[in-house]
Amino acid sequence: MKRVFLSALIMLSALTAFAGGARGRAAGAAPVDPRRPYAGTRLKWAISQSGSQGVETIAIIRMVQEETGIIIEPQIYPENVDGQIDKILVGLMAGDELDIVYNSTPNMKPMYNAGVLTPIEDLAAKAGYDIRKIYGDYLPVFGGKTYGLPAFTDIWLTLYNKKVFDDAGVPYPSAEGWTWEKYIETAKKLTNPAKKVYGSLMLDYNIYNYMYAIQSGASHYNAGGTATNYGQPIFRKSLEFFYGLGNTDKIQPSILEFKSSNIPWDSFGSQQAEYGMFVCGGWTTALMTDRARYNRQWKFGILPMPYPAGQKPSTLTVPGCYSIPATSKHKEAALAAIALIAEKQYTLGSGRVPARRDLSEQELNRYIETELVAPFVSDGVTIADFKAAWFDPNRIAYAEQPIGPADAEIKQIWVEEGQLYGQGAKTLDAAIQAIRTRSDRAIRDSGE
Repeated sequence: MKRVFLSALIMLSALTAFAGGARGRAAGAAPVDPRRPYAGTRLKWAISQSGSQGVETIAIIRMVQEETGIIIEPQIYPENVDGQIDKILVGLMAGDELDIVYNSTPNMKPMYNAGVLTPIEDLAAKAGYDIRKIYGDYLPVFGGKTYGLPAFTDIWLTLYNKKVFDDAGVPYPSAEGWTWEKYIETAKKLTNPAKKVYGSLMLDYNIYNYMYAIQSGASHYNAGGTATNYGQPIFRKSLEFFYGLGNTDKIQPSILEFKSSNIPWDSFGSQQAEYGMFVCGGWTTALMTDRARYNRQWKFGILPMPYPAGQKPSTLTVPGCYSIPATSKHKEAALAAIALIAEKQYTLGSGRVPARRDLSEQELNRYIETELVAPFVSDGVTIADFKAAWFDPNRIAYAEQPIGPADAEIKQIWVEEGQLYGQGAKTLDAAIQAIRTRSDRAIRDSGE
């Protein structure tokens, strides 16, 4: 049954707040509104300067205040830089009093390791809020406990350039049976070296190195989390598969060409029709909406992420979550705020894929039609396209990143060793052996 935020979460909390507050309330004071037990409470949200000025952030703060009376005050922290420790984590470890932090599930792991997040099961149980029913497997769980609520999830997909297909005389692909093998077959038909057109584009992210293995059901870690499973043949095959797209199949720039030519990450959205298909996180649909920046003169289509033949259809995903720091002095109010955000952020017009699992078919169809499809009507993208790519209940959703001991180091190891192989500086066997040896050593050294 669909949960309405102010019915399940607040009612029990309201009774508690009313009972506790009545004893200390001065005579003549205004009664507590049972629908808004935390009205007037000020919560501190750790966020970057640019993030605090975003349209979506402003809408979130307004929504929370209008519906709960809670006032959210952004606390500005420096932008994170790759290779450097998260500045918010540094602040929390130093004792900064904060009430709300946002992060993707993988990036929450260092905060969990540092012990600066609050597990929310007890808070939710006290409020009568069924987090498992609403969010299901998208909940961020570490060490058997839940440390936040997911507001949305980024789901991988395939974008394709209809002009490249039309120029090559190739029919648009179908979501049914969209395997990696079918992807390669299609990309070969689109690739035209004379016109400098590739059938495929992928980036240099660590995820591409092991995605084939993960989609084949492999796990990064052994059962005890004491070592990796990188000795399994599927990880060797996965590394060979990805770099083979450029080096052997030649359907996309090789990693050497990609790095030496400084190909921009957003090349797929450019005015020129240079790439037929682009596999990446769903956030890349933003490339298609920003016509002012990219001056796109061609139409695009959407397909699910390809999957290995012989496996069940799958994709990669990463939820975006809101958590309550251990330093918060207003944990009940913070739960009320993040629960509202998690349930309703997707309604604020930014094209989010809701992490909620309790929405009805009618609610999903209405949202897809009004928020997701509306900007792309001229491209011919349909409700069915988005449902196949992002809302297929039968498609397995695997975590796009390893989440476990030394995960940050492991991701970097895959990039370093994988690219050495891709560029011809190491053999396949040497690269996969180095990935396994270095990763297992990082796990031992981490002490996790």
